[in-house]
Amino acid sequence: MILIGILIGFILGLPIGFIKWEKKSAPVVEKYSRRGLLQKSFSITDKIHPNKKNTVEATYEIGELESTEKLSKIEVIELNSNQSEFNSEYNKKKLTDMVNKTWVNSIDITWITTAADTRNKKIDEILS
Repeated sequence: MILIGILIGFILGLPIGFIKWEKKSAPVVEKYSRRGLLQKSFSITDKIHPNKKNTVEATYEIGELESTEKLSKIEVIELNSNQSEFNSEYNKKKLTDMVNKTWVNSIDITWITTAADTRNKKIDEILS
């Protein structure tokens, strides 16, 4: 009797296992209010030659977390420097930590605008 119950459960349960249930999709929430590029230069001295200074140009791809009228709190998404030795993971982390989650002048950031941004700005101007 138990064997018949298991067999019936297996026969009825097998097709139900192949049914793909629709998952509710969660709305995508953008983490950053704006994205942009920030260029900074750093003067670096070598431990071996303390009098020799080297300048590193770093280009950060950043996302804006918060903003005021003149300042933006940013988070670093990607980093590239003009010298290959500073593109290693160890040096990238050092350069990223200097800027990550800090407040910078919004004027220093080149904001990336999309077609949707310009369209929304024009609509706001018309409606205002």
